Amino acid sequence: MIDTILLRDLGFLVLGATTLALLARPFGLPSIIAYIIAGLLIGPGFHLVTLSPAMDLIAEVGIILLLFLVGLEISLNKVREVGRLAITAGVVQIVLTGAIIAGLALALGLRGGDVLFIAVALTFSSTVVVVKLLDQQHALNSRYGQIAVGILLVQDLAVVLVLTFVAGMEGAGGAAGSGGLEGAGGLEGGVLLAGLVRAFVGMGLLFGAAAILAWRVLPTLFGTIARSQPALLAWSLSWCFLLVLGSELLELSLELGAFIAGVSLAQLPYSRELRRRVHPLMNFFVAIFFVSLGIQMQLGEALAFWPLVVAAAGFTLFFKPPLIAWIVRTLGESPRSALRVGLTLGQTSEFSFILGALALERGLASESLIAVVGAVGLLTMGVSSLSIAGGDRVVNALSRKGLVPLLTGGRHGSVEPDSAEQVGLRDHVIVVGMNTLGRRLVELLTERGERVLAVDTDLEKLRDLPAATFLGNAEYLSVLEEAGIHEAKLVVSALHIEDVNRLLAYRAARFGIPAVIHALDQAAERDMEGLGVAHFMNSRESGVTRIIEELRRVGVLGT
Repeated sequence: MIDTILLRDLGFLVLGATTLALLARPFGLPSIIAYIIAGLLIGPGFHLVTLSPAMDLIAEVGIILLLFLVGLEISLNKVREVGRLAITAGVVQIVLTGAIIAGLALALGLRGGDVLFIAVALTFSSTVVVVKLLDQQHALNSRYGQIAVGILLVQDLAVVLVLTFVAGMEGAGGAAGSGGLEGAGGLEGGVLLAGLVRAFVGMGLLFGAAAILAWRVLPTLFGTIARSQPALLAWSLSWCFLLVLGSELLELSLELGAFIAGVSLAQLPYSRELRRRVHPLMNFFVAIFFVSLGIQMQLGEALAFWPLVVAAAGFTLFFKPPLIAWIVRTLGESPRSALRVGLTLGQTSEFSFILGALALERGLASESLIAVVGAVGLLTMGVSSLSIAGGDRVVNALSRKGLVPLLTGGRHGSVEPDSAEQVGLRDHVIVVGMNTLGRRLVELLTERGERVLAVDTDLEKLRDLPAATFLGNAEYLSVLEEAGIHEAKLVVSALHIEDVNRLLAYRAARFGIPAVIHALDQAAERDMEGLGVAHFMNSRESGVTRIIEELRRVGVLGT
């Protein structure tokens, strides 16, 4: 018989999630915030839904798939590429942030396990929010994007250890009704130690078994079924839930098994296709989880801890970004890139909610503390999403005031040029994309007396150029405006990305500025001919010098 109450409640959850997500989109707010607000409205707000065990199960599947997807992002090659900077910065950031938040909690009257819980729950940054927004801005491959994602990978690994630790403390609480983790202090040390040892031994066994199977069995198995995309998805989900079952048998958190399953599959050549196929499925179940989390939140209880909410949110938004920037800058990164990393990671994590839900289930934290975590998460994710989206403008504004080196631990002063207006460029050539072709164009144009502004998303590619430079994504109109496109004489794209080239040609035409576009073949030229492109260049057929001479011949550049 169909459970009509379950279907009705599920309908409310889906309707609330989609409606709030659509309303949040114009404001640039992440979907997680929309889902939690939807839960607050249909739960504590209008009392439309009361969570049932079946709904809890659906929400749990969402978190399992989320951890599975996070694991799919962690290939060994990617970890090696992250390098010393991201690993060192990630570890130092976790320690310093946790210690500062713990100090704030102590100063505001929390004691014992409550301090530990708040410090851990508010230390991490949001993988989902950051990766989604960086992907929307096409900044995942930028220098600051790579560092930020590297630090997030380190945090994700730390989260797995924390979840394992909490799983080992099952039964240690009895504190849910007493206000937090303090109830765990009454547990005999020997019993607690035995639980933790059992949890970490179980994690080692699960990792070991998964590693052996991933090395010996999975390549052959998935190689056989890779031609069938539905079978590939089905077998990957089967592998995920097999390790989830293993976690259950070893009395570990179910999320740990999903994470290990994802990491083991990330080493296969099919991991990109798996991520693409799992993502829509995960989105649905994760939406249910965060809506159900909002239903359980009693933000009114956070009012009793409002000084802690204000202090933790203020630290996360205004002190955590400079702290991370200082760490990254100390490890040798440029001030501007370091600050972009800090701004990108200035929020708490979705794992804070997951950890809170798990701690509440284990009897290790009170609903009041979960409400504090929820309130801080809502505030920081919402504000941080706006600062990430406007990161170029924020950093440019700070740079014009000479504050970027100051905020990253350097001396007061200016950084590299930020805009055409700042360096006084008029009647200049904007060259986008500092690959080999772009750099050579900048060098030759400068040698021939042209005023040039080089634009790229990677600070390293802008170093040592004999021209003004601007760090930014030329896909964004605000970046082109700050690059002085309205005062430019020519826009040149050396990029190999046809969609971006098409957009640049369109925007140059809107400003009445001639555009020169790098086209790899005649099909690309025909595709953009209607956009008013002044000239196409093909570096395979002619050298850079000949390209510039041709631009002079047709009158695009002065003689």
